Amino acid sequence: MARFSTSIIDFYTDKFEMLYQIELFRKKILDFRELLHTDIYDKMEEREAFEKILYHYVEEAALTVSLISDLDFSKDDAILEVGGGIGLTYCFLKTEGYNAYAIEPSDSGYDNYFLVGKELFTALNIDDTNWYPLLGEQAEQINKQFKIIFSNNVLEHIINLEPTFSALKKVLAPNGLMVHNTVNYFVPYEPHYKMPLFPFFPHATTFFKPSLKNDDLWNGLNFITTSSLRKICRSCDLNIDFEKDTLYKTLRRLDTDEEFAKRQPYFIPIYKFLKATRLLNLIKHMPIAMTTPIRMTIKH
Repeated sequence: MARFSTSIIDFYTDKFEMLYQIELFRKKILDFRELLHTDIYDKMEEREAFEKILYHYVEEAALTVSLISDLDFSKDDAILEVGGGIGLTYCFLKTEGYNAYAIEPSDSGYDNYFLVGKELFTALNIDDTNWYPLLGEQAEQINKQFKIIFSNNVLEHIINLEPTFSALKKVLAPNGLMVHNTVNYFVPYEPHYKMPLFPFFPHATTFFKPSLKNDDLWNGLNFITTSSLRKICRSCDLNIDFEKDTLYKTLRRLDTDEEFAKRQPYFIPIYKFLKATRLLNLIKHMPIAMTTPIRMTIKH
């Protein structure tokens, strides 16, 4: 089981002031306002908006770390994060002494996350040797076998998912494990835009919202489902299992994470209804195919 000397949130909280003073890092974090598809940051002063947006990304990094915190691996075992974002998880794991690797595409279509990560590592004096500007399907270029491969809210952004899984299979150690958390688009809701989708045919949503046709984020979405993931894993000769209580944990987060609740207002009345009617625990027993998000483990 992974052991950490502190939480990732505590690790970053006292570094916000230092990071705010780095001009390029500050600018990039503030530029992410458009990506979050909410206006709650527009009315804030620059400093407050910076801290709120960065805290949002730190929270997501905390969820990423939670994917691997109960797994059996040592600090010597090589572990790979797919979709390293702005490097928050990689930086934390390296500081804690883990043999962490991460891949994050570096071209402009991925909002320069890779370069923001480089700025973070420079500021915190973190070795970026294992920080690679690669797509998932290019993972073999690292020439390494990994005990753990993990991602959080990344798979839905990979259009070519089958070649990605095929490449990750090749770099997964024989006794290794993949852990991924992602969206299940069988449920007609899009969490990035916080909006409902046309049921069963999410691409048809553009008929009702034509502006999406020219939206880079929208055009980069892969509307995956549990059935499509199972099909891909069969094709790649991989075994996949889904956890049953991911939606329940996500709903409970509305009670404990004020900022998350502000970003997901549509879930609040549903959550309150489920609590008031004492139906919340039944969520744990819903078919996985009807829940979102979904968390899965994949192995040889």
